[in-house]
Amino acid sequence: MIRKFSFLIFVLTFSLHQPLEAGCGSCAADKRAVKGAFIKEIPSNGMVSGKALASCGMCNFDTSDRNCSLALKIGHDIYQVKNVDMDAQVDSHAKDGFCNVVRVVNVKGRIRNDKLYANSFSIQ
Repeated sequence: MIRKFSFLIFVLTFSLHQPLEAGCGSCAADKRAVKGAFIKEIPSNGMVSGKALASCGMCNFDTSDRNCSLALKIGHDIYQVKNVDMDAQVDSHAKDGFCNVVRVVNVKGRIRNDKLYANSFSIQ
């Protein structure tokens, strides 16, 4: 009985003092130095380029829109996409459409007045 209790204490003590890290451990890359893949904030000039989350603003991002419209989430902020037709990309009300799922997109463009004017917009 004491032997089982001692083993249990040893295992718990050992496991609580070990840091938890994801991954296989064989990679030599410094994970703290890697820049995130998604756009996190808007620079002062308003130009954005990279990955972001896109979906219907009304259906999935809880915006105050009264109809379905394409929206982009960057950080914690939601921006309307002005010059991209939501249905031109994929049927918005299909099973995998913007009104039903949040998609990862590559986007380049400029944000002005809380609206994105995209130069390029492609679904991942």
